[in-house]
Amino acid sequence: MIWASTFLVCSCGPKQDTKNLDPIVGLWKIQLELTEEQKSIPFFLEVIQKDGFLEAAVWNGDERLIHEEVIRRNDTIIIPSPYFNSELRLVQNENRVEGEWEDFSRGGYTIPVTGKYNLSQRFKFNGPLVPKADGKWEVRFSPNTEDEYRAIGLFDTDEYSMKGTFITETGDYRFLDGGFGGDQLKLSTFDGSHAFLFEADYVSDTLRGWFWSGKHWKEPFIAWRNDSMTLTDPYTMTALTNAENPIAVSFPNLDGQTITLDDSMYEGKPVLLQIMGSWCPNCMDEAAFLADNQQFIDSLGVKVIGLSFERLAYAQAKEPLRKLKRNLNLMYPILYAGKANKSEAAKSVPWLDGIKSYPTLVYVLPNRKVFRIHTGFYGPGTGIYYRKQSVEMLDDIRKLAELSTAQP
Repeated sequence: MIWASTFLVCSCGPKQDTKNLDPIVGLWKIQLELTEEQKSIPFFLEVIQKDGFLEAAVWNGDERLIHEEVIRRNDTIIIPSPYFNSELRLVQNENRVEGEWEDFSRGGYTIPVTGKYNLSQRFKFNGPLVPKADGKWEVRFSPNTEDEYRAIGLFDTDEYSMKGTFITETGDYRFLDGGFGGDQLKLSTFDGSHAFLFEADYVSDTLRGWFWSGKHWKEPFIAWRNDSMTLTDPYTMTALTNAENPIAVSFPNLDGQTITLDDSMYEGKPVLLQIMGSWCPNCMDEAAFLADNQQFIDSLGVKVIGLSFERLAYAQAKEPLRKLKRNLNLMYPILYAGKANKSEAAKSVPWLDGIKSYPTLVYVLPNRKVFRIHTGFYGPGTGIYYRKQSVEMLDDIRKLAELSTAQP
């Protein structure tokens, strides 16, 4: 895997010859500019020169996303995402940069980018950071509308910044970084797919604010403290259309070969079907979890297959999927299952009552009946929720293997 989860802005190491360093090398505060909203989504970008080549790291809280490929083309620095079908393009003018971020999976989706060299503060606050908003919050996004949904807010302030996330019933908003000061909450993240900004005012023990997802989505939210807040059990959210019937899949892999559960590799074997997409950060987190535990899964005789629903057609989606597979070190095949539109995707897996979330993990017995279905994924940014979920999922994989052995 190409990312690390240790936050150290300054580190000790061998001295470099600064005379020969590329001028882009160093720590930059980058901002995605939501010009119509007059808002900015900040994150830190560290550019490193090693053995004559450039690398980059995107910082969000405790996450450091390593970009091993950095391309200098004339006066433009191009930084492709190692996981998603997107890239940053920057042009440097002394201690400033300008450019754009493009998400190719959305078809011409670009956001202007500006940046300054060696700034250490993600947001400006009226006064020092305080831990006043730390703890667990009950959250309502788009409150009092038909689009309302529940979430848990988790915030923790250290000496330098606030780290946290929002956990929804279908996943989480990953590693958020920012702070609370002057009765204002400000958090952001950028991982090559997500570009999120959260701002809220603290009034009468309540947070009231707005959430921006790139330039295409904006919604209000309200939050109040609730240490006992819970969400729907992820094992109860997705059901089968008929639990007594065996299921079937038949989709092309990235080499164009049709793969089914009747193939000799899977015959008589329990299988984990990961419903996913190359554009989906929560899917990336679940895929990384499966990759980290691949040896354990193999030892139980359980097979894994990714069923990827993409925003792009098969011909355009193959390379982004190969990149994701390579950089996450995924040893299992990924099949192209169709377009990511939920109503269209449901036709590809008619044995489900619908796809409630990307990712969704389906535990399939050798007789092709379904043992369990886990909807969504709580990533490592959720802390204790991720650790608890990891234990439960590994235990369920063990149970799947045991039930498979007991079957005639």
